[in-house]
Amino acid sequence: MRLEIPIKEVQEFLRNYYNIKVGLKNIEENKIKATYIVSVVLILKEVREDEVLIYYEAVGMVNLIAKAAHFFLKKKLENMPIKWDTRKREVTIDLKRIQEISVFLKFLYISELHFVNENILFVLYARDKTKNQLIE
Repeated sequence: MRLEIPIKEVQEFLRNYYNIKVGLKNIEENKIKATYIVSVVLILKEVREDEVLIYYEAVGMVNLIAKAAHFFLKKKLENMPIKWDTRKREVTIDLKRIQEISVFLKFLYISELHFVNENILFVLYARDKTKNQLIE
């Protein structure tokens, strides 16, 4: 199954659910420019069933600002479905921790994810619920 979600919907979700206003703009396939305190380029690195691993490009002063932002947001991040590693410049999104899709992920898993134009494209497969295993 293929599912496309407009990037604007993700922005609205982040604003409404987590009270974070983040600007997101697709700059090329699998790269998004994200603007929060500073702008960084997010590059899709890997998809692991229910987790998405994103690498971010930040150089010089922007990297220092990102590290400072991480320090000040540390407590707030504990309640969010993300792990932020400033040394590796990686963000892991644990989709199972997002209540709105956690039930959905009991039946399906993500095999691919792409940033295409102004959408996020998910390729999903059913889980074998009798054996609690993945099927394609």
